[in-house]
Amino acid sequence: MIRNFLKTTFRNLLKNKSYLIINVLGLGLSLSCCIVGYLNYQFASEYDGNHLNGERIYRIQVTKEVQAETIPFGISPIPLAKAIKSKYSGISHSSVLNYTGVVLKKDLKIFNHNLAFVEEDFLEMFTYPLKYGAKEGLNDPGNVYLSERTASSFFGDIDPTGKILQLINDSGEEFPVFVGGVFEKVPMNTSIKFGAMTTFENYEKFTGSDPTSWGLFGAATFIMADSDEKPSHLEEALNEEFIGVQNLARDDWKVSSYYLENFMDMAENGRELRSHWLWQAPPPPAVIVPLIMGILMLLIACFNFTNTSIAISSKRLKEIGIRKVMGSNRSQLIIQFMGENLMVSIVAMFLALLVSMFFVPAYSAMWEFIDIKLDLLGNPSIYLFLFGLLVFTSVVAGAYPSLYISAYEPVAILRGNLSLGNTSIFSKSLLTAQYTLTVIALITSLAFANNAEYQNSMEVGYKKDGIIAVQVDNRSQYDRFLNRASALPSVAEVAGTSEHIGRWTYGRVLRNGESEIETDMMDFGLDYQNIMDLNIREGRYFTGELYEHDLENSIVVNEALVEEFGWEKPVGQVVQVDDSTRLTVIGVMENFYMYGFWSPVQSLGIRPADDDEMNFVVVKSAGGELKETYEDLESAWYEVAPNNPFSGRYADEELKEAELVNSNITTMFVIIGILALILSCIGLYTLVSLNIIKRVKEIGVRKVLGASIYQIVSLLNRQFLWLLIIAALGGSALSYLAIDALMASFF
Repeated sequence: MIRNFLKTTFRNLLKNKSYLIINVLGLGLSLSCCIVGYLNYQFASEYDGNHLNGERIYRIQVTKEVQAETIPFGISPIPLAKAIKSKYSGISHSSVLNYTGVVLKKDLKIFNHNLAFVEEDFLEMFTYPLKYGAKEGLNDPGNVYLSERTASSFFGDIDPTGKILQLINDSGEEFPVFVGGVFEKVPMNTSIKFGAMTTFENYEKFTGSDPTSWGLFGAATFIMADSDEKPSHLEEALNEEFIGVQNLARDDWKVSSYYLENFMDMAENGRELRSHWLWQAPPPPAVIVPLIMGILMLLIACFNFTNTSIAISSKRLKEIGIRKVMGSNRSQLIIQFMGENLMVSIVAMFLALLVSMFFVPAYSAMWEFIDIKLDLLGNPSIYLFLFGLLVFTSVVAGAYPSLYISAYEPVAILRGNLSLGNTSIFSKSLLTAQYTLTVIALITSLAFANNAEYQNSMEVGYKKDGIIAVQVDNRSQYDRFLNRASALPSVAEVAGTSEHIGRWTYGRVLRNGESEIETDMMDFGLDYQNIMDLNIREGRYFTGELYEHDLENSIVVNEALVEEFGWEKPVGQVVQVDDSTRLTVIGVMENFYMYGFWSPVQSLGIRPADDDEMNFVVVKSAGGELKETYEDLESAWYEVAPNNPFSGRYADEELKEAELVNSNITTMFVIIGILALILSCIGLYTLVSLNIIKRVKEIGVRKVLGASIYQIVSLLNRQFLWLLIIAALGGSALSYLAIDALMASFF
C-alpha cells in the first residue's frame, strides 16, 4: 500500500514539473525567511540564558521621584554590595560590577579595553567558563582575567596564564599585572561583556575613586537568592537602612527607593531604565518584524500552493472517478492528496535549509548586535520548529484542495460534465489577499527607502562633516596634544570639551520654582559651540571674559528643556541643581539629535567645562583630505602619548551605527517586497491557468467565430484586473497604518 502510494505520488508530481518547481521555489524561499525569523527570535529570547543561576540572580536598582513621577535607574551605590553581604537571610552571594576604560600593553601591542571590576562572589553567581586558569585567582589584586578576544590580540592561541601585561590608567600610571586566566568566548546575547576583569580591590588604585563613598554609583549591584523565591524582604530592609545614607552623601541625586529586578528580565526591561550601563536585548521590532514578515511570506506561498493544487486537479478527474468507482473512500483520497502536499513541503524544506545557509549569515552580518547561526547539531530546538513549520505548511497549503478534490462525484466526473467553477470565489479571495500583502510590502519598502534617504540628508543640528574628536586621559595629555594639534597645517580650528556629542552625557535634576526635571547635562569648552556649529536661538553662549563667572553661575539650555519647563522667557530664569548651586539661564541652544533619529530630542543643560576635566580635543579640518588630517593627528598623538592607542573618531562616525541599522531595515523590507511580488505573480499565473483550463472550449468557439487575440486576452484578464485594483486600494490603506506603526516603533 505504501509502495503504491509513493509510486502514485512521484508519478503525479513528475507529470506537473512546472507547478512542482513553482511551489518548491515559493515555499522554499518563504520557509527560509521563517527560519531566519525564528533564529533571530531565539537569539533575543535566550538573552542571558548562558548563566545557569540566572533565575536566582537579581539586580538592585533605584528609583527617583521627579515631579511626582517615579523614574527607575539601573545604577546603585558602589558600597551597597559589601554592606549587605552576609547581613540578610535568603542571600547566598553578592557583588558589585563597574567598568572603566583602560589601556593594556605588551611590548609594542597597545589596545584600549573595557575593564570590569567585580567582587569575589561574581564568578560563583554568573557562568563564565574559563578556557585557561582557575577562577580562585580572581581574588588576587595582582591578576587580570582576559576575554578570549583580548587574549588572542596579545598572545595568539597559546595559554597566557602567568604572563605579564601592563595596565595603564587614565592618569598614565602603569601597573604590571599577571594574566590569571582566559574566559571562553562569551555569547553575544548576554548583558555583561568585558575585555578584561579584575577584583574590585583594584578599583581605587586604578581609577582614583573611593569605593567606600555612597555618593559613587556603579553599573550594577547583584545578589543571588538561596532559592527560586524572590527575597522580597530585602527590598524593605534596603529602603529602611540605606536610603538616608545614600541621600546624605549625594544631596544633588537623592534616591527614593530600592527594588529588585530579576536578572533574566533585565536585558529586556533595560530600555525602560535610565543609566542602564549594561547591554540590552534587541528591541521588540527587530525581533518580531522578521518573524511576522516570514509568516506572511509563507502564507502567500501557501495561497499559491492551494491555487496550484486546484488548477492541476482537473488533470486528475478520471483518476479520482475510477478510484471512487473501485471502492476508494474519501478519507483515502484525502490521505493521498495530503501526502503529496507533504512530499512537496518536505522538498521545499530541504531547499529552505540550503537557502538559509546563505540567508542566515547574511542577515546576521547586517547587525552588529546579533550573532545567529544555522546550527542543526548544536540547536536541538530548531527541529521542533522545523517540524511544526512543515505541518503548518502542509495543512494550510493542502487541506482545502484535498478536501475539495476528494469530494468530486464519480458519476459527474465520468460523464464529463463536472464544473470547476465553484472554486473561483475562494481562489480569487486568495489572490486578492496575496496582492494586498504584496502591496503592503512594496509600499513599506519604498517608504523605508525614502525615509533612509531623507534621514541621511536631514540636519541633525550640529556640524558632522570635517570634524574629528580625540579622547584624552588627563590634563597633561590634553594640554600637550591640544598645542600639538593646533600647530598642524591640516587643522583649521581646535577646541577642548568635557563631553562630546554622540559620546556621553550625565544626569541631574533641575528645579525651577515648584517644577523639577530630570535632564541630561553636558559640559562644553569655550570654542566647542563654534567648531560644532551649534546655533544659539536666544541669549548668548559662554564667553572668554565671563568664563570664570559662567563656570560657577551660568547654564545654557536647549529648546526641549525650555518647552518642558514651559518658559515663555527662558533667558534669566534660575535653576537649582542642589541645595547650594543655583544657575542662571544665559542662552537657549537649538535642539540637536545626540545619537540620530531613534529617539526624540531630550531636554539638555550645558555648563562650561573646567580645564581640569577636559576629555576631548575636537578638531576641524582645514578643508583638504579629511583622511590626511586624521593621519596627521595620529602621528602627533604618538609623539605626545606613545603608550596610549590613538582614539580619534570622525563626528559623523557617531551616527554610522544608526545609519547602518536604518539601511539594513530598508534592505530587509525591499527584499521582502520583491519576494512577495514574485510569489504573488506566481499566484496570479496559477489562477489564470485555472481560468484558461475551465474555458478552453469557450476560447475555441470564440476564435472560430472571429474573436481577436486582444479580445480573448481582455476577456480572460478583466476580472483579475478588478481584483488587483481592489488589492491595491486595500493594501494602500493598510500600508498607511503599517508604516505609521513601524516608523513609530523604530524612530
